[in-house]
Amino acid sequence: MRDTQGKRLEGATVEIFSQIKNGNFSDIVLSQKDIDFVIYGRNSKKILAASNSRIPLLPPVTGVQGYFLKNQDDGEKRTEILYLCRTYEFSDGRAICIQTSIPAEKEISQILFSIFPRSLLKVLIPLLLFLFVTLGLYFIVLEKKYDSQKEFIANVSHELKTPVAVISGHADLLRRHGKKLLEKDESRFDESLELILKESENMTKIVRNLLELTRLENRLTKPQKEKILVQEFYREIKEDANRRRTETDANILIEIATFSEDLIINTDKNLLHQIFSIAIDNSIKHSKAKDLRITLGAEKTGRKTLLFIRDNGEGFSKEALKRAFDRFYSGDKSHKTGSGIGLSIVKSIARLMGGKIRLENDSGAVVKIILPA
Repeated sequence: MRDTQGKRLEGATVEIFSQIKNGNFSDIVLSQKDIDFVIYGRNSKKILAASNSRIPLLPPVTGVQGYFLKNQDDGEKRTEILYLCRTYEFSDGRAICIQTSIPAEKEISQILFSIFPRSLLKVLIPLLLFLFVTLGLYFIVLEKKYDSQKEFIANVSHELKTPVAVISGHADLLRRHGKKLLEKDESRFDESLELILKESENMTKIVRNLLELTRLENRLTKPQKEKILVQEFYREIKEDANRRRTETDANILIEIATFSEDLIINTDKNLLHQIFSIAIDNSIKHSKAKDLRITLGAEKTGRKTLLFIRDNGEGFSKEALKRAFDRFYSGDKSHKTGSGIGLSIVKSIARLMGGKIRLENDSGAVVKIILPA
């Protein structure tokens, strides 16, 4: 504030001197009405012109200076002003001083201290600081959500672009040459139809997973808790995985580790089944082991129950350990093994069930699910 007022005083001084002609000081009019001035002889100290008789001659200074004026009505009260003195010489050798002044604008802290008692300010200032920090953090979160939304839209576009391009290309091929292909090369006709169906299924899966993820993140899915015997649940998971296992050359063994036959958890069975299905599919898709072994285990730790899926593959890369739960992140850069939404769904399900998910490396990849007892 003081810098701004100082510049105004400097400008007023220049404006006053420009209006002085032939030693005439009576016709000076300032455009800035809140600024007072006094013109006096440099040596004689005689006042030649003044806009306010209450402003005395003040000690000469090189820059802007503060000064407290006594209040004429109440001698104990003082008003702070800022003033500036500039010396000018005429061609005949005379020298004058132009003193300009303006009421000092108070800083915010001064205004607060003049309005509120100190005891109240001791409470108000921490509250104001807390509010300021909270608003700052809120805007940071908003910015991150905006960036996340932009990234999400870009990722969706990227994931859908490939199947759309394949479907469009083969549909155009069949439109132009479908009859000829049926007559001369029926296998190529069938191949195009199969690719269209396959990519349509991929698109359907992406959209279905996105809808599922949206429902989970917005807590539109309500967990239906029931008591589950973990050993029995694992046997069902093993049978289901063996039924679904196709299109892979790996010799896959799913085994159940040794733990208490009586271990029971109270949670949503269908949601938990979904977590294990996704985790096992990920092990099968991403592992390069010729003889893949997937182990299902569990243990009770205090008030928590730890369930885990461990394989004997290469484990998670450093990048995967950091980003595996990001939507559309896939350790396979070609995206041939999935859309990268699976572990995002797993994390959302675990959170909905009141649990946590951890990824580790321990002689292979390990997915740990920690659930309330």
